Amino acid sequence: MAEEDDLSGSTSELPSALEGNDSFSLEITEPEEKGEGDVSQSGLSSFAEGDRLGLHELRSSPPPSPFFSAILAAFQPKACDDAEEAWRSHINQLMSDSDGSCAVHTFHVFSSLFQCIQKKFCSLTWDAASFLGDSLRGIGSKFMSSSEVLTSCSDCPTIFLDAETLISCGLLERLKFNVLELQEYLDTYNNKKEAAQLWLANCKASFPGSIGDAVITNQPGDAEEKQLELCQRLYKLHFQLLLLFQSYYKLIGQIHVVSSMPELLNMSKELNDLRDNLKEASAQIAAEPLKGESRFHGATLTSSEEGVQCMLECLKKRNLKSALRKVREYRTIWPNDIFGSDMEDEVQTLLNIYFRHQTLGQTGTFALLGSNHDLSEIGSRLMELNGEIQDMIRKAQSYRVINIHLPNPSAANTCL
Repeated sequence: MAEEDDLSGSTSELPSALEGNDSFSLEITEPEEKGEGDVSQSGLSSFAEGDRLGLHELRSSPPPSPFFSAILAAFQPKACDDAEEAWRSHINQLMSDSDGSCAVHTFHVFSSLFQCIQKKFCSLTWDAASFLGDSLRGIGSKFMSSSEVLTSCSDCPTIFLDAETLISCGLLERLKFNVLELQEYLDTYNNKKEAAQLWLANCKASFPGSIGDAVITNQPGDAEEKQLELCQRLYKLHFQLLLLFQSYYKLIGQIHVVSSMPELLNMSKELNDLRDNLKEASAQIAAEPLKGESRFHGATLTSSEEGVQCMLECLKKRNLKSALRKVREYRTIWPNDIFGSDMEDEVQTLLNIYFRHQTLGQTGTFALLGSNHDLSEIGSRLMELNGEIQDMIRKAQSYRVINIHLPNPSAANTCL
């Protein structure tokens, strides 16, 4: 059967990086010691514990406001309410980039896009699994398990790097090539997503999958065939998302080579610790009872530069909740400015500002903001689930062939 061959061939396309030994590791290692003038790598992982480990001391005398604003604007991707449109616009600009000023945005822009992709992916998987219910021996639950594994790597790794370092290391053209390759995987993913969405809509229009908690088993004769086709399309979509994420890891790996250069300052540990603590503070804010937020605490501020200084002061004093709230507040005062748009993650915005402030006026600084998930382990689990899903689809196809050739008992009774 053509469909079956297509399914069995998919797993063989899995990139070798998911097979274990050659996988790109995102585990952050401690950077080598630097001279006294370099940024401290003391770590930020215990804000809640007071002074045991402190936030790296911010510069007490930042440069003049106009200069600081220009630097931030240069490294802040253009705010856009649509992540997919932002990515397409970024690629168009990247192809004509000659100084790296656009290229350094690539990781931040794709990270936002991948979060958007995952949300829609989970929604589609849940919708299809709910429609399938307990039919086909509960294959819908397998798709939900696959979705959970794929979304466990939701912290899409991001690289912070200055444009001059990117150019001097000869990485610009390599990055462009890998981005085009990444776009090919993305285009294929979008095609498969559209195919799955259209077929699910077709199935819902043709027959009801379930009503409430009651699964309908007495469906038209072609119901099972349509369900099988839906499973095959959903399976291909899941596998394509894995390939897309692996392609991005390959891109990260191409740029990560600069971290081995001894002359570069590696701030990866510092930024990862700050990110973890900001996420914890964000979760605490989300868990708090809703209150009427005070409007425009920063109304007395005369410029966005003053807003940036206020946020940096909050970070310095470890008032992480205040820093996060100020991002939201300043976005209402200065929309689509250096504080980003409402769709952007406040944590990412603060990390951008903090990194650029700490490295202001210097080049040769690098940071990899990544997840500690072992991609090879995730790949192994997905391969296991993919094998189970393929097996369930094949068995369902076999049962259907047998049922087609069996005599219909009701028809026989009618004849009697």
